[in-house]
Amino acid sequence: MYLRMKKYLFALFFVALIMACGGKHQGGNSTPNNLSWGLVERDTIILLGSQGGSPKAELHLKIHYIKDKGFEQVNDSLLRDGMLVPDYLWNNDTMLTVRQAVDTYIRMFADDYRRDYGAMYRSDMGHAESYNAQFSCQTTVETSRDGIVNYLAETFYFGGGQHGVEMLMAKNIDTRNGHILNKNDLFVPGHEDRLAEMVVEQLCQQLGLKTLDELHSKGFFVGLEPYATDNFIVGRHSVTFVYGDSEIAPHEEGIVRVEIANSQLKDLLR
Repeated sequence: MYLRMKKYLFALFFVALIMACGGKHQGGNSTPNNLSWGLVERDTIILLGSQGGSPKAELHLKIHYIKDKGFEQVNDSLLRDGMLVPDYLWNNDTMLTVRQAVDTYIRMFADDYRRDYGAMYRSDMGHAESYNAQFSCQTTVETSRDGIVNYLAETFYFGGGQHGVEMLMAKNIDTRNGHILNKNDLFVPGHEDRLAEMVVEQLCQQLGLKTLDELHSKGFFVGLEPYATDNFIVGRHSVTFVYGDSEIAPHEEGIVRVEIANSQLKDLLR
């Protein structure tokens, strides 16, 4: 019972981390908005045993990074801000290259998987398939408007149970100085309440509903106040707020995107 509970808590830890948490796709060596981008790819399989049918963890990582000098801190911030889960790098004070950071993450993930899942598997070898795990992170780079690049990380985690958990993490980079934009950079002071209302209004429109109570009846924002997430994509003509799997709605809804046109936001935008 203790080991099963530990596995359950490991999965919950992952979900908590990711929830706290218009352009052209760009690959390695591309230059959206005058930045040069590189790519680190790693595909890793971690076995819990040597016999056939042994449980395994699969890691699939495709991480873009800025190659230009002077943007090392931006790359470091992206890697430490919830893109890789669990976030093993957050309390590491050493500045790492992207390749070093990715390899460090893989090593720590493997150590945790072998220690925690290995102990459970050895006590329950008749259910090997329930100790499989998977984590993938695939990033893309898009240009939305002059001076801003959208850095998007699609992640998926499965650690046993009925289904995996997916997330889309979005960061908007000011290419002039490498600053990662937050809501206070984009919206005027005091925007929070009105922006939350607009999220509800737009979500109702997308779903063909009329009120917050009707949203509640569909499982949206149950037990929590509506809010505009810090996870958003700055587009040329709109801002899209991105909510993770099970963050504000049932798992069946998947990732929820709420796109609000700039024309609607004109009184709130700086």
